[in-house]
Amino acid sequence: MSKQTALARATKKPVDPETWVSEKPKAAAAATEKPARLVVELPSELHRQLKGKCGMEGLKIKDVIQGLLVQYLAGNLKAS
Repeated sequence: MSKQTALARATKKPVDPETWVSEKPKAAAAATEKPARLVVELPSELHRQLKGKCGMEGLKIKDVIQGLLVQYLAGNLKAS
């Protein structure tokens, strides 16, 4: 009969080295700053087109919108 200590129960399971190396590191800013949430109402047809195009290009809608906002705030994109 082996005795299991609290420390033995609290330790994490070993991580596969291949999995650990292939994981993308989290940005330091993302770990310290909580992201703000933005809710936007879009016409359903526009949302469908955006979702379809992002899916076909393998992009996330969040990343596309975020990129457009960065361009707009930098003055490289004009609102219509």
